Amino acid sequence: MKKMKRNILMLMAGILAVAITGGEVKAQSGTVKLNLYYNYGLPTGSFKSDVISNGSPRGGGADILYNIDPTWAAGLSVAFQDFYQKYPRAVYNTGKNEQISAVLSNSVQSTPILAKVVFNPLGRQRSVVQPYVSAGVGFSMISDKQYLGQFESSDASVAFASQIGAGVQVPFGKLSNSGLLLGANYNLVPYSKNDLSNLNSIDFRVGVYLPLR
Repeated sequence: MKKMKRNILMLMAGILAVAITGGEVKAQSGTVKLNLYYNYGLPTGSFKSDVISNGSPRGGGADILYNIDPTWAAGLSVAFQDFYQKYPRAVYNTGKNEQISAVLSNSVQSTPILAKVVFNPLGRQRSVVQPYVSAGVGFSMISDKQYLGQFESSDASVAFASQIGAGVQVPFGKLSNSGLLLGANYNLVPYSKNDLSNLNSIDFRVGVYLPLR
């Protein structure tokens, strides 16, 4: 685990170094922007079928991106998503020849911290709508809790995380450097705790982007 964390941090540092180095070529034209957004998350795969099937309206995040040139940007992304579901009372096996009638609740909070790269194919044009694609890699801090009646099991750990996304940016005005952000991401989070195999999800986001300098 420590080796994986070290490799992830080295990769994140490398991506950020590329952003800074690329910006030195056009230091006068380089800008930094802030993305702030609300997330709605949907579990997928075994995360949805085995743990939580409900969507989560409790999410959000922020990106700080350095514009290397009009089409490429790189930086850091931090987000949060809170998944929760309570199942009706049922009978569960708790051991050999042991059963319990109880309400089952699953709670998973994920905080991904990613090095992120964004490509805007129309970045050199003053288009009303600016499509983008993005990719990120890093780690996610996971809090996983399960309540079976009065009994609780929990785990807190760090897992590898990656992300791909796409969306559009809509400037508030023709010459504006701020605007509306709409997009969707697929989040890949391998996670093998408490009989889970992954915490993969799709999130839909709406927010704003603002220039910092």
